[in-house]
Amino acid sequence: MKISLIRKVLTLGLTAMLAVPAMAQEDALKDYPGYVDFGELNSVFGEPTVQISVGQSLLGLVGALSASEDPEAAELFKRLNGVRVNVFESDTMAEGAVDFVKDISAKLSERGWESVVTVNSNEEQVRIFMKINEDKVEGITVMAVEENEAVFVNVIGSLNPEELEKVMDNFDVDVDG
Repeated sequence: MKISLIRKVLTLGLTAMLAVPAMAQEDALKDYPGYVDFGELNSVFGEPTVQISVGQSLLGLVGALSASEDPEAAELFKRLNGVRVNVFESDTMAEGAVDFVKDISAKLSERGWESVVTVNSNEEQVRIFMKINEDKVEGITVMAVEENEAVFVNVIGSLNPEELEKVMDNFDVDVDG
């Protein structure tokens, strides 16, 4: 139990230390087919409460730290090129949030992403897209907007949809709410 906590603290600490070159990591990720340009999230949602942008090298380190505790997760991290998470919290749903999600969804569909989950209600908007090339998943994107929170996740690389939860658990992000 303590080893798991130490691993997560180290992972978050390393992520924080590498925040300065995050823009360089972001630029490197743009060339992968599974990358999604969310545009200017801050202009709609304000300052993120959580922002993670991890490239291949740090994912390798996270995988190495996970190897003894969770070999399956370590193997998964070897197949990923990047993980990007943005979480925004507010008292009310941001003005333009629903239109923003619909706009990004339309752009993803135009680029060949497949919509696998769509939730349209007054309380929430959820979209999950997958970038599939032949029989290979090259990326998964989750956009979830509700009254008090907006979450945008982009996992770049080869993974199965059921592995998304394992990736997010390693970064302490709860996409299930």
